[in-house]
Formats: sequence, C-alpha cells, structure tokens
Amino acid sequence: MAAELQPLVGGSPQPAKADRELVSLVRSAAAGDERAFACLVARFDRPLRSIARSYRLSGWDVDDVVQSTWIQFLEHGRALREPAAVSGWLATTARRYCLRLLQANVREVLTEDAAGEIGCDGRLDAEVLAAEQRAALDASLSLLTDRQRGLMTLLLDEPDLSYEEVGRRLGLPVGSIGPTRARSLSQLSCDIRLQALR
Repeated sequence: MAAELQPLVGGSPQPAKADRELVSLVRSAAAGDERAFACLVARFDRPLRSIARSYRLSGWDVDDVVQSTWIQFLEHGRALREPAAVSGWLATTARRYCLRLLQANVREVLTEDAAGEIGCDGRLDAEVLAAEQRAALDASLSLLTDRQRGLMTLLLDEPDLSYEEVGRRLGLPVGSIGPTRARSLSQLSCDIRLQALR
C-alpha cells in the first residue's frame, strides 16, 4: 500500500540504519519537535500530493488532503506501533481523506417534481449562498491592511470604476492601485474560507 512513498524510505545501502533514522525522526516529530516534523514533511509531502492528484482532485482539494493527513499525524503520530512504516500510514490516511472528499462532493439532484413538492425556492438558495459568500469574504478582508481592505471593498462594490476615480476617492497614487490589488488578491487566495467557496 505504501508503494508511492516507498522510494523515499528505502533504497539506502544501509537499510537498518535508514530505518533507525526514520524511526527517530517520526518519534521526534510526533513528540512535537518542529525541525523533525519539517524534515518529515519535506520527505513525504510530494508523494502525498501525488496520491491526492491521482484521485483527480482540484489543487485546493489536494492541499486540503495533504494538510489533513499531516494534522492526523500530529494528533495520532505518537500512537504509531511501527514508526518505520510511517510511509504506509501516511499513504492510507491520505487515500481515506481523498475518498471522504469525493464522497462529500457527491450531491443529490432533485427533479423538478420533487422540488415542487417540497416548495423549494431557488431564490432562497441563491440568497443563502450569497450571504455565506459575503460573510466569508468579509472575514477574509478583515485580514488585510486598512489600505488593502479599503481598496478591495471599493473595487468589489463598484467594479467599473477607473483607477483614476479609485485613486481620487481613496487618496492613492494611481500607480500603486494595481500592485496593491495584486498583493491583496494573492493574500486572499490563501485564505481557506474563500478556498472553500470555490
């Protein structure tokens, strides 16, 4: 089961020594040693991403699977009976998260008749979704600096404004608007709350 991760564990001319080093690394990382954990992530992160991509997940979902796998390790790594077999444990955990994610994305589709029977109103769904999106966006905007937040709020509320008008309203040089917008969008794209809305 750990075939994807095995090349990073074995292949050494001194397998017993490599196993001992891996066991020591796993135990230290599970005990909270940040350097050991960083080494473990550097060693296994790429194969874990490869496993997640094999399920044809989006980039965001691949990130979620890998992050969830590492969180599981941090929470349960001390209980590993065979630390040398961590590659198999990580691979299995990642696969389970992939399957859960795929299962969660399966949605029931109501027929028109069923929707009519329960009085489903598409406008209500759209309003709820819009409210959730706005709440997530507002929470994400709160992470920006005042200048970035003011700019992004204005651009979101009035997307057709020229940069000259934006600069006049906010007292910003026109040349700084594009770079400030780009930095803000980059920062917002890393926020998990907005990633969940994709």
